Amino acid sequence: MAVGSLLRALAGGPAAWNPIGVGILARLIIPILLSCAACSGTSHGNDAQASSAALGCEPGSALQGGAYDISKSRFAFGSTPTSAESGGLVRWVGVHGVVAINANGAELGVMNASAPETDLPDWSGDLVALQAHVSEYFGAMGVQACQILSPEVTSGSGGTSIDLARGINGIPVSESNAYAHFNTADQTTSEGFYWPTVPSDTVAAAQSLSARVADAAGLASYQALLPADAQSTGQVVIHHTSAFSMTPFRSAATYDVQLPGGSLGGGATASFDEQGNPVASDW
Repeated sequence: MAVGSLLRALAGGPAAWNPIGVGILARLIIPILLSCAACSGTSHGNDAQASSAALGCEPGSALQGGAYDISKSRFAFGSTPTSAESGGLVRWVGVHGVVAINANGAELGVMNASAPETDLPDWSGDLVALQAHVSEYFGAMGVQACQILSPEVTSGSGGTSIDLARGINGIPVSESNAYAHFNTADQTTSEGFYWPTVPSDTVAAAQSLSARVADAAGLASYQALLPADAQSTGQVVIHHTSAFSMTPFRSAATYDVQLPGGSLGGGATASFDEQGNPVASDW
């Protein structure tokens, strides 16, 4: 689903959207989208989940994805939501907010402008505790701790949100996303989730390329394959089809370099494969 179509679908909700939610939407137009359903629920770990925590994080194995679970959602609908499906998009609508589910499993939750839940303070002012709380929330939906590079903090007029940056062995997975803002009622007033499985061949290629450029000689040898304007130091990244794409899922391991130029001194980012060939960046 295209971004514009998604926003129009969400705008079919019961009331005007909170400006906080609009800001979150703008932020989402890079990595995430929709997949959920939900009333209230409690996330918790169990022995099976703990025993499988390392799966998908072993060298060369696939990165196991997560799926939004309606029974574990804490989104502040304000009432038991009703669902409607159209064009591959499922919307769960409550009196205070809406969650949308894209066909590819990505999720987005946005509150109405007048929703009282948005006036409540943050769940905690302790960032460490807040990061752990959000990690637990998405962990119950399949996000493995070994795939979280670092929780990122976003603070503003809507409170403090935690975004779980995805990666493996220091290699970021750019288009994946899991973020949430919790209030003192232990409800989320904004959230987004897109955490697809990344095939093992992509992971293995990323780890191989990362090892190759880890020392000066290997980096120099690899950079010699790149165009003259891509000789600056870059980063190995795993890319995959974004939540907004209409194309079939694909993924790739690339070496990303920021090209020179641009009005602010920085140009576009160029991506290259293991052989130094350009990789299309329209994820």
